[in-house]
Amino acid sequence: MPSDSDPDAVRDRLVEQPTDGTEAALTDAPVGVRHPARRGGRVTDVPAVAARLTLADETIRLHDAPDERVTITLRFADIVYVREGRQEINGTPVESLVIRHIDPPASAVTTTLSLWDDAAHARLTEIVTTYYRQQRAAIEQLRLSTTQLEILVAAYSAGREFDPASVLPKSADDIAALFQPLRDADLLREGDTGVFLTGRGHMVVNETLDDKTM
Repeated sequence: MPSDSDPDAVRDRLVEQPTDGTEAALTDAPVGVRHPARRGGRVTDVPAVAARLTLADETIRLHDAPDERVTITLRFADIVYVREGRQEINGTPVESLVIRHIDPPASAVTTTLSLWDDAAHARLTEIVTTYYRQQRAAIEQLRLSTTQLEILVAAYSAGREFDPASVLPKSADDIAALFQPLRDADLLREGDTGVFLTGRGHMVVNETLDDKTM
């Protein structure tokens, strides 16, 4: 008898899922996942596995996977880049949603999702890509100084949490004046030992560097 970790077995359970494309279809929905499909700029050899996906409150939760590394919570605020693509599962090419996102506290990874139900997959793609377009439009309205852009690029280059004082040879008041607008714009977030780039922060750096590997 096929196990719950078998993508074919998951596909057979589609009768449990609503298929009208509503939010309900994105609760415990069967999904094929590659995570991480990329880490940094490096493509991994991680295979696709079967899991369940739940979408709520601008958060994608992946659960019930045979590999606990695939049990993740992906916040929309951590999204760096989104595109539609294809991945191969059990020898069959299937449509996928490719999401580049922050793996807190700082590293960037890519997760590839293929919901078995076409309506649910289309709904997830619509919701996530709409959010992404809105964020791209928002960052185009930002007006940052050269120094603030340099701070964001330095944060990206660090690839981890970093101490603002180590980046700028300025007084505490000067540093606060430069960093606070970046926090207010949700470009930087406080971590345990410093600050790190958010998804929006990565989008700004991506535009600045025109770095397609991000």
